[in-house]
Amino acid sequence: MIDRALALRYMGWRGEPDERLTALLDECERELLAAARPRFVWRIFDIVRSEGGISLSECGFSLSGSDIARHLEGCDKAAVTAATLSADTDKLLKRLQLSDSAKGIATDALASVFAEETSEQARRAVLAEMAGWSATWCYAAGYGDFPLETARQLIAVVDAERRIGLSCTGSNMLTPQKSVVGVVGLSRRALNSPRKSCEGCNMRETCRFRDGCCGLG
Repeated sequence: MIDRALALRYMGWRGEPDERLTALLDECERELLAAARPRFVWRIFDIVRSEGGISLSECGFSLSGSDIARHLEGCDKAAVTAATLSADTDKLLKRLQLSDSAKGIATDALASVFAEETSEQARRAVLAEMAGWSATWCYAAGYGDFPLETARQLIAVVDAERRIGLSCTGSNMLTPQKSVVGVVGLSRRALNSPRKSCEGCNMRETCRFRDGCCGLG
């Protein structure tokens, strides 16, 4: 079941849902789960540090931004993960936006949470392969000062377009829309990685999910 509480926060709903909203969410979740084809891929790299910054072995590009560098502090390796709910999810959302705005809003919120949960499945799959290692949460391209355009390069190094149908438009938008692309730090030591929070997000000044709505704080 998709995290209903987080979806409600994404909708801007405060408090417990009434019967009507609960029924709407139930219907939207059924339709979303029927349409979505959640998939993910990952690949693990050694972290390379130099005076020029931080990069991943064999990738040929740097990970720009001070935030991603801090996120990977204490890590020896990193996994690039890419997760998507599929183009069929986008088709469902587009149809609902045109035909039923209430269902469109609810389904969009549920799909956002479902995409994050699929990204977390990728992170857990990485950990299952890397027994004895600790991992950070997935730091997505576009978060903090980690440039959104990096998503295109990350997609390429895991061959996500061929493997799961995930690509990036010329304006750096992910397609399918409900997708997450980012980097997970890996260490042989226990990590004291700070939790994901609004303070690291480059949308924090304008985000409509602030003040407790997004669940990040």
